[in-house]
Amino acid sequence: MYNKIIDFIYAHFITRALMFFALFVITYLLISSQYNINTQFAIGYGSMLFMIVILQFKNLPQNVVLFVKFMGFIVVMRYLYWRTFESLTYEGFFDFIGAVMLYLAEVFAIVIYLLGIFTSLNLLKRKPIDLDEYPKEQWPKVDILIPTYNEPQLIIENTVLAALAMDYPKDKFSVNLLDDGGTDQKCNQDNKEAAQEARQRRKDLMKFCEFVGARYITREKNENAKAGNLNESLSKIDGDFILILDTDHVPAKQFLKKTTGWFLKDEKVFLVQTPHAFYNQDPIERNLRMGDVAISENDMFYKNIQLGHDFWESSFFCGSAAVLRRSMIDELGGIAGETITEDAETAIKLHDKGYKSVYISEPMVRGLQTESFGALVIQRIRWTQGMVQIFLLKNPFTSKNLKWYQKISYLSASFFWFFAYSRVVFYMAPLLYLFFGLRIYNANGMEMLAYVVPHMSMAVMMSYFLYAKVRNPFFSELYETVLSFFTLPAIISVLRNPRAPTFDVTPKGQEMIKDHISDLAVPFVIIFTFVALGFVASVVRLFLYPYETEVILMTTMWNLLNILLLTAAIGVTSEKREVRKSIRVPLNAECKIMLGDREYMGTIVDISEGGLNITPLDDKIKYEEILSASPNVEIELEDIDDKPFAIPSRFLRSFNWGKRLVFVFEDMEYNIPLRQKLIQIIYGNTTKWREIEDTKPIMSPFVSFMFIIKQSIKNAMFRDAYKFTFNKLRDTLRLGSGK
Repeated sequence: MYNKIIDFIYAHFITRALMFFALFVITYLLISSQYNINTQFAIGYGSMLFMIVILQFKNLPQNVVLFVKFMGFIVVMRYLYWRTFESLTYEGFFDFIGAVMLYLAEVFAIVIYLLGIFTSLNLLKRKPIDLDEYPKEQWPKVDILIPTYNEPQLIIENTVLAALAMDYPKDKFSVNLLDDGGTDQKCNQDNKEAAQEARQRRKDLMKFCEFVGARYITREKNENAKAGNLNESLSKIDGDFILILDTDHVPAKQFLKKTTGWFLKDEKVFLVQTPHAFYNQDPIERNLRMGDVAISENDMFYKNIQLGHDFWESSFFCGSAAVLRRSMIDELGGIAGETITEDAETAIKLHDKGYKSVYISEPMVRGLQTESFGALVIQRIRWTQGMVQIFLLKNPFTSKNLKWYQKISYLSASFFWFFAYSRVVFYMAPLLYLFFGLRIYNANGMEMLAYVVPHMSMAVMMSYFLYAKVRNPFFSELYETVLSFFTLPAIISVLRNPRAPTFDVTPKGQEMIKDHISDLAVPFVIIFTFVALGFVASVVRLFLYPYETEVILMTTMWNLLNILLLTAAIGVTSEKREVRKSIRVPLNAECKIMLGDREYMGTIVDISEGGLNITPLDDKIKYEEILSASPNVEIELEDIDDKPFAIPSRFLRSFNWGKRLVFVFEDMEYNIPLRQKLIQIIYGNTTKWREIEDTKPIMSPFVSFMFIIKQSIKNAMFRDAYKFTFNKLRDTLRLGSGK
């Protein structure tokens, strides 16, 4: 009966119009009913109670999910209505300036929040098209393009070797290394040392590519960064499709088989994008020592938001781990390069032409995340500037061909990067009152309880409801806090001159030799100090203005949240050393330790490119004595196709009273088949990586917040940070005074 009513409503224009009109009226009444404070308490706390109940259920019908999202919309719009028409009052000029700054910050945050709800209204989970359903002669020819600039050769080699080992007809694909670090311009530059380094790099990479069967391509000049590098190569390849891989993105062997089928199914598809997954912790996870527990920061985008964009026919190119149709790229004149986010710009141009994109949410590459906080900031500044450029120069609402929902989807993708303004203002706002007494938020205690508490609580619970499986609560606040103070100046620079930003390569392969304080800690130490002084100011104001107790206490609570997040920021800039040279992956697989005609069974605990750890099955044997006297050892294990192979190894040591044996691999540099098998086991075993990721717990908002604070207090090197900041400021003052 219910389905028949729904079908009847949607079958007729008049019934649809009446339904949407009734929904609009109900929505407006719920949002605008400000006259009765008791009504606001009922709506606010009733919604909170309903959300608490809803969060107890793991699986909900789609119509219930949509209702919850609608309720979240009502609560936030009710708050915004009250802020706009009831609380936005001021007394003096500076009060007015502060009030407008805070109001705009809240509007920015609310717009981002609502656009996020829109994007996630429905998630499209596509599956790969089985390529075996098509005759092999129809399988497309693919050119794999690996652009590189200054990455270490080992990182380059891993990606090239994995690409060459694709499970795809050998005459149907080629691997091309596009080296922008060995261009004629770099090899002939005035700096003789740098020129020699570029020539040696070019020679080494050419030799490697020739040895393994890849193609080395470089160009005359370094023009237009990555987009220029890719476009220069298009005249030297002839495939129907191109697979673009960042230098550190090691692909799984099934990548082409699981992506190219979509192009055969639909001739209008220009892009098949897959997630970017990573094998190491980012600097925030590493410096706070929480990467083994926390869900990866990238998961929210690649496991949720891109699925939402795909539903709205606007999943976009992310620069790597993507296959593109060559003819449609040629139609644009190559990869777009007007902005420094050439990937998203290319996608919006092709969507504007009516072509389609596909997003497959199965991770099939493993990449290297930035090792230092400074490198992370460089990366995020580039992303921010590029997306702000798209917002200004390629605004989706100026397009005549994009569908209305594609425009909103692209607006969501680009407008999000303005979050820095809101974050910075939220840190300044309580201090404006505590230090200067500016009235920039006019509300009494009852209004705060009726509007602010439900709004903030619902925002946290709604975020948990939407993203619990892909982002731990309050982790967005952590990441946005530590990045905002650097991305906000970058945003301002783009607003002043949208065409000014240049492409800065993200440093990869850095060594973190020892614990140290990042240069970027200085602004956080200074802001932390001012926020801490805010508590002194709040005590002073309590004595001087006891009739403002409600406002002082509420502002102090706001300041408390800020100082806790700033503690995390100082923890993030307390760089921790990384002793491992290569990633170790838990394996839990059987193996054989072979010494000539003798064999011993064991279980591989973990494995890396350099060696492995084994737990022997028979703990009565004295392995250390036997292995120390045997120079020639082979470890037999299974590849990702469950076929046995042996690796020449050398026993290094034992620990845990002989229950754990450590071996290092030998003679691997020129043994390409063995290296490819090893690379596939470490980076390309998608099942194993999924098992690792699935072990990470889903934290409640309270547990997640306390976890962040605990790790921050534990790992923040406050004394070193203050000492470093003092020395920096002293040196700056001396330099400024000419001493």
